[in-house]
Amino acid sequence: MVKPNEKSPDQQILDLYRSFVSQTHADLVPAWPLLSGHNTKIASFSGWLIVILEHTGNTAMSSSSGLGELNRGLMGVQHIEPSNKPHVRSRLEKHFSLKPSDAVVFIDPQGDIADELQLMLQRHEFAMGVTPMKIFLSHKGADKPLVREFKNTLELLGFDCWLDEDAMSAGTELERGLLQGFADSCAAVFFVTPKYADENFLASEVDYAIQEKRKKGDKFSIITLVFQEGANKGKVPELLHRYVWKEPATHLEALREIVKALPIQVGDAYWRQT
Repeated sequence: MVKPNEKSPDQQILDLYRSFVSQTHADLVPAWPLLSGHNTKIASFSGWLIVILEHTGNTAMSSSSGLGELNRGLMGVQHIEPSNKPHVRSRLEKHFSLKPSDAVVFIDPQGDIADELQLMLQRHEFAMGVTPMKIFLSHKGADKPLVREFKNTLELLGFDCWLDEDAMSAGTELERGLLQGFADSCAAVFFVTPKYADENFLASEVDYAIQEKRKKGDKFSIITLVFQEGANKGKVPELLHRYVWKEPATHLEALREIVKALPIQVGDAYWRQT
């Protein structure tokens, strides 16, 4: 909790954040965004304190400036509420040209920032490249042309996909490569066509997906898509019966089901940088 009449707000935030980061990434703290140097802008809006932290990587020099009360035109809302904070945060990030290693922290009138620390951690894990954000595409080899089309479209939308032919170099031990693939992923998509069979390495992929779901909870999604070819329909592996599966009528519907079920999302629509 940020308290008045003690250290400056940014120092209080970063003291709490340092302790927070140390719990999961103790070895990376010296190089962690903001903890390794920052500049500060402090503003207010409708009773809330807003602290904008910009990563510098230089602990020897820092700057701090006050922005006063921000106007409603910039904020895009009349008041800050839990439901509109993501929208307001996005507007401020764009206005101040913030990078993934920076942060916007909203401090409510009670000084509570617990949720803000968690959001900062997620943002900076992505910036440091330690977040498992890939999408594992599980399929029978015969369905690779179909799955490759989904991979290409998902990557065009900004997602990162794990496909065995791209992710594992020649000589990689298959079991070890699959384990690493799931460790690096935030979702597994099972393309269950009539050719899909719950055996050999496909069976291992089901087991690994369930293990990752137990470890990562809501940070990992199991997405099962059942496809029909003529009168034949794919059979969902028994271990996946505990999870909801979808039977899309078209490939476009299947793509929508994947995007809806992912625990990650692409950013807001904005003009391309030219």
